[in-house]
Amino acid sequence: MRGHAHVSSRHILGLTISGALSLVALTSAAASAATEAPSELPRCAELGGAAQDDGVVLRPWRALLDDEGAVTGHRLVLRRNGIEHELRTGRRSFALPLTGARLLIGQRDDDGTRLTMLDPRRTCRLWTRRLDEHAYPEREATTGTLRLALHDRVTRAYRVSRTLDAETGASEGESQEVCLEGCYASDGDLSPAALEPAGASLPTPNFPAGGWPRDKKLSFQWKSGAAPPAWAKSPLKAAAIDARSTSHARSPRFVYASDAPNAVAYTGGLPAFCSSRAIACARRAMPSYWGVWIRPYGTDFSWGTLRWCQKTSSGSSCFDLRRVMLHELGHIVGLDHPSNAGFTLSSLDSIMQGITPARPNAGSSRHAFGRCDVATLQELYDTPDNKTGISTCNDVATSVTLSASRSWVAPGSKVTLTAQLKVGSNSAYRQLAGNPLNGRSLKLKYRPAGSAGGWKTLWMRSLYSSGRYELSIAPSATWEFKAVFPTPDDEGLRYSRSAVRRVRVTN
Repeated sequence: MRGHAHVSSRHILGLTISGALSLVALTSAAASAATEAPSELPRCAELGGAAQDDGVVLRPWRALLDDEGAVTGHRLVLRRNGIEHELRTGRRSFALPLTGARLLIGQRDDDGTRLTMLDPRRTCRLWTRRLDEHAYPEREATTGTLRLALHDRVTRAYRVSRTLDAETGASEGESQEVCLEGCYASDGDLSPAALEPAGASLPTPNFPAGGWPRDKKLSFQWKSGAAPPAWAKSPLKAAAIDARSTSHARSPRFVYASDAPNAVAYTGGLPAFCSSRAIACARRAMPSYWGVWIRPYGTDFSWGTLRWCQKTSSGSSCFDLRRVMLHELGHIVGLDHPSNAGFTLSSLDSIMQGITPARPNAGSSRHAFGRCDVATLQELYDTPDNKTGISTCNDVATSVTLSASRSWVAPGSKVTLTAQLKVGSNSAYRQLAGNPLNGRSLKLKYRPAGSAGGWKTLWMRSLYSSGRYELSIAPSATWEFKAVFPTPDDEGLRYSRSAVRRVRVTN
């Protein structure tokens, strides 16, 4: 799971670039900087044997924020030989400090990524390269090799990892990796509209392995040597309760136990399979093991500094730890990122978005599975009982049958009509298939036999948990009956009706 790029404007560039660099403040005597793109700087080869030590970073790499705290771009100010250069990039850009006083600037746009390798001391660029994919740095180039994860521009799905020569930008190889949780990268788009659905809402996708046994107890403890601080334990435990109480399904129960085989870790040392951009990640090895890793408060990223809302007094630009933990537990119970299925869900419809919104964006403090998460959990684990509503994110067919206690009655006598309402038998509904539906609104329609129309309506009474509905009535003549289940407004169930039954009135 990744966060948006607006948590902080704190710089990541400074003494980390080179121990010889110093930061100085702009003074009124300094000349105003000319605004440039990194690719507009002169090539270092064109500077010849110019001195290496007269350049300085005036203002480190910073995020530019609007009045609402959203990232609008980034800025870096350099000075050499008394001339200031203000480098500006868009909101979807990143900076990666490298060994040898090098700085990689990446600028993502709709067509791909422009990479520019800078020498800040000389205020020049070593090379510029254009990639057709969206690139995300995976690690620092400590050995002269730069490693990038390339993602499809449209789907954002991981495609390949590419290694580049840090000095020249030339490709040195590609490799395909298994992409687990945390592999879908954020472009830093902070617009709430970006989190709204692009098309029809669909149930959140699930991992191919599916779910655990229904109602299984999944106990956990704090990882030895990586236990969360006291302030973090409460929201983490609360999220464990949310995972069951908001699923509306017979999903696993998460229970804290000091001797549990599974662990939750609060550490900067995330496993190798976790994305370098993830603020948290999860792993499961059914049926024996699962784990969750949480980055500590104050972790620095290219987009800023990670701040957990439960620790900071700030009301914005922070991430809700309880929400993030619920997202990771969603992975444990079998939910994947919606983007994996080629569609986007609103943050209110799914807590499983690969990009978690920071406060105060929509869904940033949600402590419940969204309706499209619930739809999948109900398919994986079934509902707790036959009265529990089917998520409105689903579209489940129903079937209704109707029988009569007698095919004829004497005048003034009653006949009992019994209906059976169920979920359709489609195997795609998994655990829901064929389930009785109790406590719904079921209509009994009747009219004189042979009539072309004029159906009248009575409401049938729901019986227990069997999905059976009954009504006793004394027909005044030979009547036709049918049971009708109208499409409900508050459930993902379809309309259905029974075959017509005829009851004769005869002496």
